Amino acid sequence: MTSLSKRKHPRHDAWFTELSLGAASWSGLGGAEGDQIAAKVVEDAWDAGVRYFDTAPYYGSGLCERRLGTGLVWKAPSDFLLSTKVGINLDPFGRGASVNRHYRHHAGFAPICDYSESGIRQSFETSLHRMGIPSADIAYMHGLSICDGGIEAALETGMPALLRLREAGHVRMVGVGANTPAIAMAFLERYDIDLLLFAGGFSLMDHKGAEAVIAACSNRDIGVIAASPFASGRYFLDENTAFRGRLQSLCTAFGVPENAAVIQFALRYPPVLSVLWSTKNPANVARTVAALHEHIPVGFWDALRDDKLLGF
Repeated sequence: MTSLSKRKHPRHDAWFTELSLGAASWSGLGGAEGDQIAAKVVEDAWDAGVRYFDTAPYYGSGLCERRLGTGLVWKAPSDFLLSTKVGINLDPFGRGASVNRHYRHHAGFAPICDYSESGIRQSFETSLHRMGIPSADIAYMHGLSICDGGIEAALETGMPALLRLREAGHVRMVGVGANTPAIAMAFLERYDIDLLLFAGGFSLMDHKGAEAVIAACSNRDIGVIAASPFASGRYFLDENTAFRGRLQSLCTAFGVPENAAVIQFALRYPPVLSVLWSTKNPANVARTVAALHEHIPVGFWDALRDDKLLGF
């Protein structure tokens, strides 16, 4: 087993490994073979030293929660941090309008947007049931761009309900999952959250609007989880060829692997506690850990700034 460096939350006795594993991509894995592959990813990540794991009811309509729980259920809870999300609940009876499933494989539950007091509590509790793990360290508000009126409902009723879960001691830390700087700021300006899961608008490829968000988190001792460094695979699309060409040129000049630059980008900022990534290929675990450990000279980042690839 190897180990990863950890960063402490500024307000809590909670240590986050600089690399963390999310379950979102496992909804691309079907059947029993998919279960086995996901289990292999978890075990390889654990052996590599990863000790922070994230999931959500929405991912595969419960499928990814079950898979993550299977991989962690026999680990000592004190040995890792676990987060799940609220805002999208799962209904086995089809009693409400289901939101679109943005995944290939899923369990037989309908994802329903629900930011009510009872919906937030039920979502958190049933997420624990599906994982088979009786507690989670963190609960994030999410689904804000998926649900019609999700941002407004979360601001008005969802976040107060989530904060009451923290006040009652049912969860240690709460936060919001935001895929744009504007969404992040809407919650940062209004609520005392512990964590921002920045899942869009804060990657090497796209961070132009993130400076104010990172500054706000730094000033208020809010930890940042830099999620989806490769933008769920969109980083590799043809539309980003020009950006990648410029980046690869500088990587070659400094002897820096491209994936190391992408993985380590966010860790340069003090509020960032961990880079959260997901994979459905066990071989990517070792590659990603190696990218995290690559030495990157300061001059490389200076060159990126000079070439306008680094905004702040």
